[in-house]
Amino acid sequence: MDAIRATRLVLTVWLAVFISVTVPFTVAAQSETGGEPVVIGSKIQFHSRILNETRTLLISKPAGYDDETERYPVLYLLDGEDNFVHTVGIVRFLAESERIPPMLVVGIANTQRVRDLTPHTDVEIEKRFHPGNGGADTFLEFIRSELIPYIDQNYRTRPYRVLAGHSLGGLFAIYALASSPNLFNGYIAVDMPLSWNNESVISKAKAWIKNTKEFRGDLYLTATGESGSALAAIHRLCAALEKTQIRGFRWSFQQMTGETHNSIFHQSLYSGLDRIFDGWHLTDPFGLYEEGGLAAVHRHFSDGGKRYGYERKTPAFTISLIVAGLLGKGRLEEAASVLLSDPKNYPPPWNQLEALARTYEQRGNKQEAIYIYKLSQQQNPKNEYARKQLEQLGMKSQ
Repeated sequence: MDAIRATRLVLTVWLAVFISVTVPFTVAAQSETGGEPVVIGSKIQFHSRILNETRTLLISKPAGYDDETERYPVLYLLDGEDNFVHTVGIVRFLAESERIPPMLVVGIANTQRVRDLTPHTDVEIEKRFHPGNGGADTFLEFIRSELIPYIDQNYRTRPYRVLAGHSLGGLFAIYALASSPNLFNGYIAVDMPLSWNNESVISKAKAWIKNTKEFRGDLYLTATGESGSALAAIHRLCAALEKTQIRGFRWSFQQMTGETHNSIFHQSLYSGLDRIFDGWHLTDPFGLYEEGGLAAVHRHFSDGGKRYGYERKTPAFTISLIVAGLLGKGRLEEAASVLLSDPKNYPPPWNQLEALARTYEQRGNKQEAIYIYKLSQQQNPKNEYARKQLEQLGMKSQ
């Protein structure tokens, strides 16, 4: 493998006849001090009729999956045996930071990597150094006809899928986009050898770009500074992408000069997911509020949610950030208007109500201070500060 194994994985292997035997996937074995293993997923043996072999799947469910009924997007991960552990960490971190939605991660472990991830080649040196190549179409059919249906039938999924691949996996991701674009909604292709077979994958991608009018999807590309001829081929693909007029299609390229071929996938996956799901989060909510008011903020999250298959409203914390920004600029009445604009969907936090009341009190507006302190105490009956201030203002607390 061309990716560095950063963590030793303890795997229990069970044999299965056709579709599924599930065992815990652990980061570390139980220690001598009696500590519990940290389980991040399951290992499944899946027999493919198309490939005529049993494949290993590494599957991680979002936190809380077994206690609720929510459905989730799916990240399909090539070179799963190398990339599963750190990918699960990235996905969970980004989801907990509300940068992306929680996701299922499906790592596909290799059996014959070159066979599965490469299209056919007529180049003699490639055939010599990569024997058994050319199975990309068969592998793509396995994903389309067996793997995705199995995951959709056995897990609560949304019809939003991302494919991520590094090196030959990145080559396969571009090939999949050009061959069967609607199979995935997002593609992350990292430091890939697009020179393969005299750049036939680039030619295939150019034909797709030319003949496609609309595709609601994303492509994120990266390369290192050490890529040489590979980097030149990636730039040729980018030159073709720059001419695209495909409605709904977004793409971006980032050259990561501080990374090596072995290290680049981790940073690329983090940045790629963050870029693909940029409609999920809002880095500068106060800036957007200043441009278009609350309506623009709500529209951002509503439109972003639709792109990923959700009906989504603005997170409550985003409203709190806007209120904090308004208070910081001394725009008291405006902050109160935003904070109290929709108490049914956005119950105002007691601490922000208290801060608002305190500011009214400092400005000598006793009536508004009393009203807001009472609201704060309703939200948090144990708010001693609000109780004392109401008493000082001549009012009985709740």
